[in-house]
Amino acid sequence: MATKKQYQETSIGLNEKDRGRLAELSRLQGRTKTEVAREAIRWYMDNYEQIKSQSRESETAQAIRYATDQVVKAILSATDRICGMLARQGAEVATLYELTWRACGTPEAKEQFTAAANTAKQRQRTRLDADEKAIAERTKKVVTS
Repeated sequence: MATKKQYQETSIGLNEKDRGRLAELSRLQGRTKTEVAREAIRWYMDNYEQIKSQSRESETAQAIRYATDQVVKAILSATDRICGMLARQGAEVATLYELTWRACGTPEAKEQFTAAANTAKQRQRTRLDADEKAIAERTKKVVTS
């Protein structure tokens, strides 16, 4: 009675370059091309799920990078718009300041205007300092949590 074959024949077509690579790898390992090909196919089948999940993870990472890039672009665009608005507002305030300064006819009026402007600046600085401290405290809470 004939013994049952351990392997069933399967045919795989390779281009000339891949056949050359397989022959070279077989020669370096001192094995037949069939043994090397069989081992490569087994390795692929054993690792197929891992390879497939890596592909999914790569797609997810690309989607996250794309979404992040879009958010950054939106933030930069919003920042540009806000900066433009602030620049226009600054020019308007400066115009009002200059017109008011020019309208001060006497040195005393100019002194009063300067004192009022300095008081307003000081109040803004005090308010900004308080706002900065509040933001720093909130940031500390988030960072240390």
